[in-house]
Parts: sequence; structure tokens; C-alpha cells
Amino acid sequence: MISLAKRLSSIRLWVFVFIILGFVGFVWISVQPKQLVSSKGISLKKAVVIPKNIENIISLSGTVDANEKVTLQFQTSGRLAWVGVKEGDVVKKGQIIASLDQRNIRKNLEKDLKDFSNQRLSFDQFRDDNKSKNIGSPNTYLTDQLSRLAEQNQNTLDKTVINVELDSLSLELSNLITPISGIITHIDQKVAGLNITPATARFEVVNPDSLYILGTVDQQDIARIKQNASASIVFDALPNSVHYGKVSYIAFSPEAGDDNAYSIKISIPQKIIPQLRLSMGAEVSITTDTRKKVLSVPLEAIIDEGNKKYVLVLAKEKQEKRRVFIGLETDNDVEIIKGLRANETVVY
Repeated sequence: MISLAKRLSSIRLWVFVFIILGFVGFVWISVQPKQLVSSKGISLKKAVVIPKNIENIISLSGTVDANEKVTLQFQTSGRLAWVGVKEGDVVKKGQIIASLDQRNIRKNLEKDLKDFSNQRLSFDQFRDDNKSKNIGSPNTYLTDQLSRLAEQNQNTLDKTVINVELDSLSLELSNLITPISGIITHIDQKVAGLNITPATARFEVVNPDSLYILGTVDQQDIARIKQNASASIVFDALPNSVHYGKVSYIAFSPEAGDDNAYSIKISIPQKIIPQLRLSMGAEVSITTDTRKKVLSVPLEAIIDEGNKKYVLVLAKEKQEKRRVFIGLETDNDVEIIKGLRANETVVY
């Protein structure tokens, strides 16, 4: 059995340990800053009023789009005779990228040119044959019959000219020409030799130099955004870097089907464009207003009472309610125009 002396020694040891722990706890608590509490027993925060820069920022999500983006298709059906590009190819403005079979058009053009030539000869012969009947006295005129024949010859000649022009237009339209420079992003029919319709042989071209970010802003915020306002951009595909652009377009009318949403476009720095693709996502922050080196307090510190604003100022461990006049409001801070001095402390 454990002796009485050993038991007493053990008890004294534990009592000593508890005394030491209690003393350490008391010292630790005493050196901690006193926490302010409100009249309702809620812990209060403190903030020192110092000059700093504040910004009003609107955040939105957007996607990469292009100003120059076209879908090309033939105006008539026919046999696809030639495809001169493949997806990913770079093309220049005015370049022919595909053609329909032109043999029938060329034959028609050849025939109509001969018709025009023959009709021109016939018209010139008619004019020469009747030239003498319109020479001499000013009172000498072509008979009504000759006038009608002359008009018929002229109409027939004009008709052959129109046919030639139509054939030339058909020949031109049988070639698919890109109106912009860019990259071929999609081709419906990649192989020649098939009969196609305008809807089954589409070619898509995008100019990568015209990429921008398309986003929408609600009507509460759209009035605060100005043309050329600066914007920071973080692309979903490039999350570790921030890029900067400007607001290049603000829609005047709302989106179809949503009267509360307005489209905006944000320019993209040219140096980052080679890394981007259409429809990539991006997070955009647009700076709508900036104040530099102004006194401000946290938004939560403002007390609204009607049209007046107040804050609680900490002075000699006491809280003093003071009226303030404010300027710019952001999501986190409020500019103080009048009512506070630098280095004062507010509680909230």
C-alpha cells in the first residue's frame, strides 16, 4: 500500500502545478487587449482613420468573343468543285477559299457574249442602213416604223448586255471570298465533289486581332460605367495573371428578353491574344471611380439616421457618436469628407 507520506507529497505536487497554471493564465489574460463590446454585448471592431486610396469597382463575368467573325456560304446550290483551305488556316481579306463547278456558267457566258456580238453587229448594220434617212434638212426624220425598229434593236442589244452581266455575276458568286483576314475556324464540307446547298457548306472565319470580352451589367450599375474605363481581367484559362483593358462599348438598349441587362465590351491587350480562344471565360473588375489619399472608414462603421450619417469614435476608452459627411461609397469603404481627423479610431 502507498504510504500516507507519498500520498501527501503527490497532492502537494498537483496543487503546486495548478497554482503555476493559474498564474500563467492570469498573466496571459491580463496582457491581452481589452475587447470592446456594444450595449447589446456584441464584440466591436476598431479601425484607425488614415489617408488611403479607395476605388469603386463593378465585378462581372464575361466570355471571349470577336468583332470580326463571319459565316460564309454560297448563294446558290451546286457541285462543290474546290476547297482551298482547312480549319486552322490563316487567310487574307479578299482570298478565294472555295468554288462551285463553273463549267455551265462559263458556257452560258460564252454563249451570251456571242449573242451580244451578233446583236451589236445587227444594230450597227441597221443604223448604217438607215443613216441616210436622217441626214439633210432638220425636218427629215425617221418614219414611225423605223423608230420602232431602232428601239427594238436597242432593247435586244441591252438585253444581251444584261445577260452577259448576269453570267459574270454568277461566275463571281461561284467563288467564296472572305471579306476579312483571320483564321478558318469551321468548315461544313471539307471535301470537294459533293452537291451542296447554301445551308450545307458554311465556312467560318474569325479575326483574332479583334477579340474582346463580352459581358452584361444590370441597369443599377450600367450608368456608373464610362467609356474607356479601366478594367482588370483574369482569364479562367490563365488564373495566375492579371491583365488590363478598357471598356470599348456600352449598349444603349438592353439584351433581348432581359430588360435589366446591358451588354458591354472590354478590350484585350494584344500581347495576350495568341493565348486566347473564343468563348473562354473571364472575371472582370471595372473601376468606376477613384479617390486618392482620402480619409475613409469601413462601410459597416456608418450609422444611418434619416439623411444624416454618424460613426462611433473611440476617445479615452469611451465611445463618442459623431456626425460625418461622406463622399464616395464602395463595397468596403466610405470616404469621409468632414467629421473625422487622421489617426482617430472608430468602432463598429
